[in-house]
Amino acid sequence: MSRSRRNLILLATLLAVWGLVMVFRAPGSESPVPAQSPPPGTSSPRTARPQGAGVPRLKAELLQQAQMAYPAEVGSIFGSPPPPPVKVAAPPPAPAGPPAPVAPPPPPPPDPFQEEAKRLRYLGFLQAGNTMTAFIARGPEVFTVGPGQTVAEQFRIKAITEEAVLVTDASGEKQIRLPLAPSPAGGPPPGPPRQP
Repeated sequence: MSRSRRNLILLATLLAVWGLVMVFRAPGSESPVPAQSPPPGTSSPRTARPQGAGVPRLKAELLQQAQMAYPAEVGSIFGSPPPPPVKVAAPPPAPAGPPAPVAPPPPPPPDPFQEEAKRLRYLGFLQAGNTMTAFIARGPEVFTVGPGQTVAEQFRIKAITEEAVLVTDASGEKQIRLPLAPSPAGGPPPGPPRQP
């Protein structure tokens, strides 16, 4: 017997067995139904059989129930649950009427070096060769100083020019420029004497 013929006989046998199984398991065939007690006033189950007793009845009313909506983002069902939402307190209502003016911040405290340096005045200078000497007044006192010297032990003269004097504190961190003071009542400007 050829191989293709043997395969054809095997296929026909399997189709016959499948057909027999389908005939005996068909929906119209009787299947064992558990015994139920009849309601009072009816005949026994063997004498009166309800129509469609072997087929379950479709419950169409379940299809009409409202479905619960799924959230837009579904997290992993295997992970830990998300933290509960944080409740943020609503800000207090704004008072009616125009907003209250905000007071400007207080000015910074005055710098002691700047305040004390305001009492100094550059009165004039004397130039002898390359050396400049400045006349600095502090109240009624007048100091004659050169570059690198101090006035009242707290101000150091850093540089002297004809227009101004550069004064620093003792540490050299802060500095101020003192311009040449104007001459009193239109007199000649202070400075070196003029030679004819």
